Formats: sequence, structure tokens, C-alpha cells
Amino acid sequence: MKFDQLLKKTKSLILKFFHNPYINTIIKGIAAFAIIIIALMIFLNFYTRHNQEQPTPQLVGLPIEEAIATIDDNDLRIEISDSVYIFNKKPGSVISQNPLPGTMVKKNRRVFVTINAKNPIKIEVPNVVGFTLRQAKAILEQEGFEVGTLSFKPDLGLNNVLEQYYNGEEAKAGMRIPKGSKIDLVLGKGMHGERTGIPLLIGLKLNDAVNRIIEASLNVGKIRYDETITSHNDSLDARVYSQYPAYIENATLNFGTRVDLWLTLNQARIPKIEKKDSVETTLLNDVNDDDEIVIE
Repeated sequence: MKFDQLLKKTKSLILKFFHNPYINTIIKGIAAFAIIIIALMIFLNFYTRHNQEQPTPQLVGLPIEEAIATIDDNDLRIEISDSVYIFNKKPGSVISQNPLPGTMVKKNRRVFVTINAKNPIKIEVPNVVGFTLRQAKAILEQEGFEVGTLSFKPDLGLNNVLEQYYNGEEAKAGMRIPKGSKIDLVLGKGMHGERTGIPLLIGLKLNDAVNRIIEASLNVGKIRYDETITSHNDSLDARVYSQYPAYIENATLNFGTRVDLWLTLNQARIPKIEKKDSVETTLLNDVNDDDEIVIE
């Protein structure tokens, strides 16, 4: 009997507790809050497609039409954020993207791309005939061009520009061609068997190595990357670990000789060469045969 009375008394207290208007309001508020939280979690889980990520596809190098199709196939969205012109890239192709390829993203994510303009910017060709190679290089680069192939013919004006060409045709001053184009130069090589030294390129980045080759009155040959180079950004950071012809102190080359380069990101492959190189022109008639090494 005592247990039944205790049970009835407990039940009465509980009912009285829940029928209290203040307590009832608090309980209803907590219940409403819990329902809202649960509904919000369900909505967010559906909206963000929780745990349904996929790698961003590779778009760089693709024509924009193909890039759009690739994005659609992956249930993503594409947005062109910028357009630039790079002469050695295919017009209308993707040259950069964000997020990068392989980045894990959720479906319907926007991928921003920069494309290469289909219509290049055209600018006037300057006249560099009569200038030295060093001066001509500076003028062309300042105007937005690059030095192309160097060729030489006998002339008293050693390393002076005699002619300038674009795509095999004379590049007349004032003609308009795409910005970033390469201008080929014909220069004088002297009349007494003048030659040029071999520049030391080991340890340099590609752009610095190319500049040094041109300044030595030589041409850039084949460029090869080892297995450590897997992307365009890698190629920008890579350094020369081998060159051909190899650097030899006091060795000389004919003007216009091609120099091949091998590049890597592996510092261990780059030999340490502390000897200073010279790109100064030397006259064979004025150099002792015992001191000079001639490389044909």
C-alpha cells in the first residue's frame, strides 16, 4: 500500500510540474529549438552534399569549349574570370584555373578560369638595325617582343644588327605584329675569325640561362626537363644541371652555335662550378693557340 501511495504521489507531482505554465513554456521552447536544429542539419547536409566531394578536373591547356563540357560532365560550374594574350599559348585555351586540378570540391562548385584571348594585341615593330645585339635585345624587350634566332654573316660591325625578320619575312619598322612575337636578327661576325666564349649556365633558372646564351651571341637549342618537373610552375623554378656544349674555361664557339639545356628541381643533381665564365668575343688571331680551346 505504501508503494502505491508513493507512486500516486510521484505521478501527481510530475503532472503538477508539467502543468506549471512556466515549466510548460520552457519545455515547449526547448522542443522547438531541437526541432529547428535537426531540420537545419538535414537541410545543410542536403545542400552541401556532405561527404560527396570529387577532384577538380584538369582544364589548363583545353579549348574553352572542351573545358565547359568537362565541367558539365563533373556537375560543376565554370566562370571565366579573366582573359589575357600569351603569344606561345593556343588562342581560346585555358591557361590557369582555381581551384587547381585535383583539389577536392563539392558538386555545383564554381571553377574560375583564365583564358588566352583569341585576338592578339598587335604593336609596331621597332627598328633595331645598326644597334648592337645587347642594345637591340633591350629595345625589343622594352617594346614587348623577344629576340628570336640569331644568324651571322661577315661584316666589320661585330655583333651589330644588319637585318631583322619576323616569320621569315623582313620585319619593317612600323609594321604591326602580335605582341610577344620573336624577332630574328642577322648580325655581323667580324672579318677575322672572331669567336665567342661559352657561358656558364649551371644553376641558373631557364629565363636567366636564355638571356645569358643570347648575350653570348649564341642560340638556345633543345630544352629538356627531368622527372622532377611535372607542371608549368615546376618549370619556372627548375635550374640548369647540364649544358651542351659544356662550360670549359677559355673554350670558344662559333657565333650562333646552339646550346642545349637540361633542367631539374633536384638540387643534388646540380654540380657546383665556381669558375667564372666569359662571354666576351675573342679574336682567334690574337689568342695563343695553347691557351684557347676551340669547339666546333
